[in-house]
Amino acid sequence: METLQAISTRTSIRKFLDREVPLEVIKTVLEAGIKAPSGGNRQPWRFVVVTDKAKIKAFDPEYHQPCVEQAPAVIVACANPHDTWEKYDENDQCYIIDTAAAIQNMLLAIHDQGLGGVWIASFSKIEVRKQLNIPLHWQIISIIPFGYFEGSNVARPRKKLEEVAYLNDINCPIK
Repeated sequence: METLQAISTRTSIRKFLDREVPLEVIKTVLEAGIKAPSGGNRQPWRFVVVTDKAKIKAFDPEYHQPCVEQAPAVIVACANPHDTWEKYDENDQCYIIDTAAAIQNMLLAIHDQGLGGVWIASFSKIEVRKQLNIPLHWQIISIIPFGYFEGSNVARPRKKLEEVAYLNDINCPIK
């Protein structure tokens, strides 16, 4: 799949088939994540892949999102701020942006592999940390439930370019 085609056709998938995702596919997705750019090449991301259905169901006791509870696989995307702070000062938060870039790469790779996924930011981080023994100094950024799905991925409407992009100043929208 070509890059721009992948970007244009990827959508958030929230309903998954009860079908295991092969480890080789998971590794391909993770490899795409670690190819993301990062400030000072610090690569602060950490990824915990969960396929244990009992653990996945326990992730979300507060929200009970079906796309989380029924996913055959979930990537828990974390960041270790210390990786960034070793090079920059502790007020620098580029570890969040770096991990977000890795998440986008993984979502595109998921799509390229014929699977679907969704980027979830609202979930029970305390439960996830407890279930997976994630150290307190790692910041949990998001979870990515993913897997095989039935049907088509229908794109949701996007804002027009002139609503969000400008040339030289905000009085000159790009049309």
